[in-house]
Amino acid sequence: MDNTYTTFKIHPSIGIARLGNTDDDFYLTPEQPGTRPIACDEMGREQKDSKGNPIRVSSFKDDNDLSKIKKQAARFRIFAYTSEDDVEGKEIKVGGTYNFIYQTAVTAPRMVEGKVTDIDWTVHLANKKASWYEFQETDGQEGYAPNHPLRNPEVTQPDLRRQLIIDPGPLTVNLKNNKGAFAKFGSLSKKMDASKYKKVSYPQTFPPSDIQPNSIETLGNLLVNEQEKNIRLIVLGGNGNSGSTNTPVIESFVNNDGWFDDISDGPVTAKIEYTFTDITYDGDKEIKTKTSGTMDVQVPAWVVVGYPRYVPEMEDMITMDEKMYDLFVRKMAYDPQVFGVPPFTQENNSPKTPEEFDIWRNEAHYNPNYYPKFYKELWPQLRRPDDFKYTFVFDFFGGGDPHNRGTGGNLNYETLSIPPKNGEDPYYRLRQFVLGIMRRTDQLNDYEVEGNYNATSNKPRLMPMLSGNNPLSNTAPEKFLSMTETQLFFLKQWANGKFVNECDEWGESNKKCTNPWANPPVTGVGINRGVLSNVLGGAFCPGGELSWIVDNPAIYSEPYRIKHATYIVGGLSIPQPIASTDGSAAPNLAEGLEPGDLTKYIGIPWQADFHECTFQNINVTYEKWNNIYPESTGDPVEQQIAYNIPWWPAHRPIVVPESLNGSQVYWASGIPNNKAGDLQMVQAWKDLGFLIADGTGITRQFYQVERNNEALGDPVKPGDRVLGQSFGESNKENNKN
Repeated sequence: MDNTYTTFKIHPSIGIARLGNTDDDFYLTPEQPGTRPIACDEMGREQKDSKGNPIRVSSFKDDNDLSKIKKQAARFRIFAYTSEDDVEGKEIKVGGTYNFIYQTAVTAPRMVEGKVTDIDWTVHLANKKASWYEFQETDGQEGYAPNHPLRNPEVTQPDLRRQLIIDPGPLTVNLKNNKGAFAKFGSLSKKMDASKYKKVSYPQTFPPSDIQPNSIETLGNLLVNEQEKNIRLIVLGGNGNSGSTNTPVIESFVNNDGWFDDISDGPVTAKIEYTFTDITYDGDKEIKTKTSGTMDVQVPAWVVVGYPRYVPEMEDMITMDEKMYDLFVRKMAYDPQVFGVPPFTQENNSPKTPEEFDIWRNEAHYNPNYYPKFYKELWPQLRRPDDFKYTFVFDFFGGGDPHNRGTGGNLNYETLSIPPKNGEDPYYRLRQFVLGIMRRTDQLNDYEVEGNYNATSNKPRLMPMLSGNNPLSNTAPEKFLSMTETQLFFLKQWANGKFVNECDEWGESNKKCTNPWANPPVTGVGINRGVLSNVLGGAFCPGGELSWIVDNPAIYSEPYRIKHATYIVGGLSIPQPIASTDGSAAPNLAEGLEPGDLTKYIGIPWQADFHECTFQNINVTYEKWNNIYPESTGDPVEQQIAYNIPWWPAHRPIVVPESLNGSQVYWASGIPNNKAGDLQMVQAWKDLGFLIADGTGITRQFYQVERNNEALGDPVKPGDRVLGQSFGESNKENNKN
């Protein structure tokens, strides 16, 4: 027997499911950037074409009901890694032979060669939003002040505070017991539960059954399937229900006391069942016994349930993969060829202890001789804004298209992708100009480029021209979004001529030449990053699926892996001010996260913040102030300057083509741009349309499909508008009013 120790890991490391309100129909999470979800059967088995490639969904709603959105399921699988040098791994199969650690109550652990028979998957979803602190922009990133306000502040008794957590308890499923429901005991969903330990009681907590307008009796369900001898876990989220214990009223885009929704998150663990032949001896007689064993998967995962992705093929300006990659590169020695200690090799950049990481972080820096790949690491940043013209009306200040990628445009890939050759660099000045207008991380409150460009009075505006983490309050303002430090480093290298054109290296006939993600990922790491490339990576005010907590290294056990906390059954942690009154568990990032800890920072109900994330009227009169009141003291100001700046054009559409080559219409037509509209969105989210792409490359176009005009009315066409004027924006207000 090969004595190589086997490490088992669950992939993706962070899975993404999405809400929907169809009864049974769903699809699978895309695992490549900017692609449609994957079609599947009723058990979540992937549908493939004749070449073995995944079939993409053609519709996002029920075929007969435009008010029914299909859920997106997170799919998990287990990979085996046979050595420290094995970085790709291979998915395990039923009947596959692997080295396991076998141990009983009376025997020491030993390595055995066994065959996989089943996998016990365990998931624990929860929603902690109503029990958490109020979201107040960037407050809390470095810990909450003792007097930081809580949501539902009148609930001060610890046991009652825990009742604000939606906690259905963990579920375990396998091939033999392949269906489970995160549902309230006694509900129809729970009665259909066929999970492994369905008869085990758990002190569940759910909102009152009479919340309005929608009750919440489930956070989702689990399925297990077998496809091509691979055992996969399928996680489905909630139904998109939100309700209030009071008369339903929305007063804030993010903090609404008495409200609950069915967003959730939690840990994903697994135990592999296997059989092996145990050999013992009776004297000289060899006795072979078929023996069963189980082994915990050493590297677990996490799942997040977000709301629908209405434009799945359009990438955000910063994806969650890019946001996390930047953190792991700079803080966790993830990619030393990019950032590390010279000579930028893995051997020289492998800190293990906290002390070693402190030393490494003090000494590490970007590699001045790293050559980023144009189509993989540069072009996405430059091409994405052009897609936004299908979800947002640009102000061109004179008619030019600032994001034109076509021939003759100032972001033409045919010129920007040409590196210096034979001592000549004809596009050096163009690259330097593009770098010069990219907002640095120390320019989060700057509107225009510093210095004098072309001796004109009109300075170029810094890019991206998107709202930042805090354009609302005067506490630590971050008016605008910037690219990550690592993305800016790639751009700097590119501007200085230090980059690689993959088509020069591989030849233009290579399918992956201009699209490194053309083929589905086959490695665990590729799946991890591909899934997160379809999640919003900023701005976080509070964010889309997740918030600024993802930028805290303390929550990770390793790059892309959430650290799991040990927690008490029925006793999930509550905020410190309440927990301290009786010694209840309080959050401790150093110990890891519990179910519900990733999504608790997001707005409640989610529909309110989603509705309002169109534009923000940002005051740029002064760099360090979002809110000024000169009239209160008669202080003369030459001119108060404010502009309507979009939030997430790819994530929350504003103005969209109503058909291919059709007229632009307001995406959320029929829903007013006020707090009443926030309340209406609690019901209307399911009637909104999706956008799909027609064509490929720089010529592709996006247009709306499956909008429910019967519920929302015919869409309204905008008039002539420009940036700086109001056209359908729903301005967020400072939470500290």
